[in-house]
Amino acid sequence: MTAAWPVRMKPLAVTVALLALALSLPPLRVLIERSMVWHMLVQMPLLVLAGACAAAAWPPLRDSLSQRVNRYGLTGFMLAQCLLAYWMVPALVDRAVVLPTADAAKLASLWAAGFALQRSWRVAPMAVQLFFLGYGLPMMAWLGLYLATTELRLCNAYSLASQVAAGWGLLGLAAVLGLAWLSRPAWPRFTGA
Repeated sequence: MTAAWPVRMKPLAVTVALLALALSLPPLRVLIERSMVWHMLVQMPLLVLAGACAAAAWPPLRDSLSQRVNRYGLTGFMLAQCLLAYWMVPALVDRAVVLPTADAAKLASLWAAGFALQRSWRVAPMAVQLFFLGYGLPMMAWLGLYLATTELRLCNAYSLASQVAAGWGLLGLAAVLGLAWLSRPAWPRFTGA
């Protein structure tokens, strides 16, 4: 990895984080209040991306404690998986729309999930990556399919049409992320390889 790569990642990390944060503040907050698509398919992925870019820009810790705590990326993947699964629950998405404290927790926790994912990706063997993607992506795809096909309105803050659109979007996002992992040799700089 060249020394210039982390330097270029710092402005990107800040820009993406500010874009995601701007969606929680007026006047852009109206976008995530009115549309589940903007909330789940724009802001939430931007938060995870901001954390991942920050981790890529931050020099990796070389001490033995950090290497033991996140051996093979397992701890970071577990943390990220728990946080991502938590924010896929429709009732919690509702809370983030109506409660400022829940929204702040969403901002911080999804950023941390992205940070943990990128740090774990650096050290995880392919089998570990496949295990966590094999669990996370089908969960995302199933939720997307359920949101898109159910006649029940699962989020009080959003209309059924918005829920259906977000469901199809989640299904598509799961497919794109799966294809991105399959084409991983094309992006070794992000992983630190």
